[in-house]
Amino acid sequence: MLKKSFQIIGLLLLISFSFFYTEKVAMVVRNQDPLMIKIQEYEEVFNNESVDAIITDNSIIPGINACIVDTNQSYNNMKRVGSYNENMIEYKEIKPKLSLEKTYDKYILKGNKKGFEVALVFKVKDSRFILDVSKFLQKKGIKASFFVDGKIIENDTQNIYMLIDNGNEIYNLGYDNRYDKDLIVWTNNMIENISHNIPKYCILSKENEEVLNMCARNKMYTIKSDIEINYSSTFNTIKPKIEKGSIIVFDVNDKTVEELSKTVLFLNSRGYTYNVLSEHLTEKGCPSKIKR
Repeated sequence: MLKKSFQIIGLLLLISFSFFYTEKVAMVVRNQDPLMIKIQEYEEVFNNESVDAIITDNSIIPGINACIVDTNQSYNNMKRVGSYNENMIEYKEIKPKLSLEKTYDKYILKGNKKGFEVALVFKVKDSRFILDVSKFLQKKGIKASFFVDGKIIENDTQNIYMLIDNGNEIYNLGYDNRYDKDLIVWTNNMIENISHNIPKYCILSKENEEVLNMCARNKMYTIKSDIEINYSSTFNTIKPKIEKGSIIVFDVNDKTVEELSKTVLFLNSRGYTYNVLSEHLTEKGCPSKIKR
């Protein structure tokens, strides 16, 4: 009986060793495959470390996820077609220790500095000037983010649909010029039904803890940029503050298109590109996949 037990144990060990040996051989063969060698060379050059979000007191600037090449999946993709194709590289994202994700109790000052990008944001309390702003942006090929008062969303859906059709994003500016705990969800629901976009941002010109907490309870981030153009602040006033990641806010009025024109002329001359907020504030570290 004891002899038989040893035989069984020996057989199991032999099988285990055989599997282990076979796997090791397969790994050696794969690592010597020119496809894998090219993927590993790309990995050495490409891999990016994460960048922590910058948190100062009650404010935050988003971080950047680490991005590493998934060599095994990339190899499997290319092995199926039998050739190296950089578009078939697969990536893994790793979040930084300090992240914007679910950090609702801080004011977002700007986007991270990953790219040479800015976001144009418009606060709409008066619908009379929406069409002029929209026409200017469409002519320049710029997509932007519009925070719109709930009353306008109720009464001027035609202009709201126009903004959406032109690729812009719609967010919650409150209702009747203020954020109200009983109406914030109502306005969010209107936006979501019209645009199929989750209205995850509030916006303030100055700190307001009550609004910050109200938005946080509704799982909304609060934007508070120090670059705002209105009747008392012009492009020339805010120009020195513009940098990578800036959120440039316009309080929409009869002077907006004039100031917007100056701003865009300057930004284009410096090589900036434009992002809507959902892209501008992302912490995504990996490139977008190219559809194959």
